[in-house]
Amino acid sequence: MVSETARYLSDNGLKTMVLGLSGGLDSTVTAAICHEVVHRHAEKGFKFIGVSLPCSSNSTEENDSASLAMQGFCDESWVENLQKEYLLMKATCEQRYSSTRISQGNIKARLRMIYLYNIASVTGGLVMDTDNLTEHNLGFWTIHGDVADYNPIGGLWKHEVYELCKYLFTEVFTDPESAAHKALRAGYGITPTDGNGVEAGGDMAQIAPGHTYEEVDDILLTYLNAKHDPTALQQAMERLNTAYGAETVERVLKRHRGSEFKRKRMPQVIERSLYE
Repeated sequence: MVSETARYLSDNGLKTMVLGLSGGLDSTVTAAICHEVVHRHAEKGFKFIGVSLPCSSNSTEENDSASLAMQGFCDESWVENLQKEYLLMKATCEQRYSSTRISQGNIKARLRMIYLYNIASVTGGLVMDTDNLTEHNLGFWTIHGDVADYNPIGGLWKHEVYELCKYLFTEVFTDPESAAHKALRAGYGITPTDGNGVEAGGDMAQIAPGHTYEEVDDILLTYLNAKHDPTALQQAMERLNTAYGAETVERVLKRHRGSEFKRKRMPQVIERSLYE
């Protein structure tokens, strides 16, 4: 992940990695990777800028964890509270249509991306993406919001990000008094949320209440591997329904199927040949 990120920066003439630090697991692990890119390739002159962009829906625990990540990993960092900007944009949008919790969360995500892309634009850099394969397959992200330029952890399922985080604080950043170690421990232990106040109780309250990411990943992986073979799919569904309950399995797969449009190339383009 470190070497490929450094190669991408070099190949495209980029110098700065810009990351919105939420304090959660994914952004903290991504911050550690960006730190290592700078550390291992000092001759390239790379720079890592981390910014915490909270609104009132972010918990104190998340903000404290983001602060540790900034101390432990960033070359430059600061906090910019976007609550007033969010309230202004929310009020502007609601002049025509009333908003929902999900649409309000999307406003927050898109405001953060405006801020981060402005930094990347003026520093010759790119915005780092932190979505993992689980989130990707559940549509658990905002189009033109928390989707960014380059994602070093995009090939990992959520349970694998947990494993990587544990490896980092047990094998790499091992000093228990260091901000890096504390940040990784905090990110590992924090309840995953979207930071947007969409649902109380964290991500699992939306995805599969009472279950774990390991179980959700098992449902998704099993389904994706078997969906093109009717016999294999029937056997897979029988196992999943027995293991986790049919209601939970259907809840997860409904999110997967319902977000398929988000995983297609954006924007959808009418091919040139169709014009002729």
